[in-house]
Amino acid sequence: MKRFFFSLLLLVPIIACAQRTRHHGVFWGRVILADSINSRLKWELYLQKRTQNIPGEKDIFGSPHFYSAWIWINYQLTKNLKLSVSPFGYFDSYAFLSNPADADLPGIKEFRWTVRLEQEQKLKWLNYSNRYGIEYRRRDLANNDIYQPNWRARYQLRLEKPVKGILPNGKPISFHAGDEIFLQFGKAVINNPNTFDQNRLFAGFSFEIIRNVKTNISYLNILQERNSGKEYDDAHAIWIVITFDNLFSQLKRR
Repeated sequence: MKRFFFSLLLLVPIIACAQRTRHHGVFWGRVILADSINSRLKWELYLQKRTQNIPGEKDIFGSPHFYSAWIWINYQLTKNLKLSVSPFGYFDSYAFLSNPADADLPGIKEFRWTVRLEQEQKLKWLNYSNRYGIEYRRRDLANNDIYQPNWRARYQLRLEKPVKGILPNGKPISFHAGDEIFLQFGKAVINNPNTFDQNRLFAGFSFEIIRNVKTNISYLNILQERNSGKEYDDAHAIWIVITFDNLFSQLKRR
């Protein structure tokens, strides 16, 4: 919990020093295909698409923002500790738009490798988790097929409260809230004014639609720094995730 408030305190001088902040509406969509390999090992495939509004318009689906395919291997070290490795991720991202003409700019291609460690604690009234991640990124920032490397560290605190008695089938709805902060360093960003990349505050809920199919619906407030260190993007996002779990193993049980 202390880490959560510390990350919020980091934002105070950042926001105070910003000379200009642009505001955006964003939609995030993610489909997760997942299955267990054994009792401790599990694979996941994230397929993602994000869109954004064109400046002066309200349609959050107006322009592309992000496409990706992200592979994960998760290993349950202990009951409360999980190690996740992404051996490969491909991303095509489009910057937040400053003006309508920017909608025609090409995306930035990226290859990413990631390791993260998640510690979860289930208390009497709620669950909380700390997630630590490190990413190695190679991005074609100038669209010239030269991929610049850098690292990005991430820390997320998440609080979750399952509540029964809302759905008619007796299954719980889990309400969640949290914060994630991103810090970057390395060759591609060495000339940037500071290491802050972005911060994401989020809140939402999740539930099982049918057996092995779950959905997660969240609101995010994203504060992202531009390369100048004096301009920021403040985005309000709707995030919908649909997870298809036990994708193949459920077929074997029939």
